[in-house]
Amino acid sequence: MSVNTLFERFSFIDDPSQEGKVQHPLFDILFLTISAVIAGCQGWEKIENFAHDKLS
Repeated sequence: MSVNTLFERFSFIDDPSQEGKVQHPLFDILFLTISAVIAGCQGWEKIENFAHDKLS
C-alpha cells in the first residue's frame, strides 16, 4: 500500500485539534504511530523514540 493510498483512507478522519496549536498534522501522527508499531515498537515511549529517530 502506498503512502498516497493510506492518506486517502485516513483523509475522512476529522482532526479536532485547534489549528493554531498544531505542530504536526493528524495524518503524520497516525502514519508515524502505525509505522512504529509495524517496526516492533511497544508502548508510547518506544513510539516517541522511533519518531525522534525518523523525524528528519
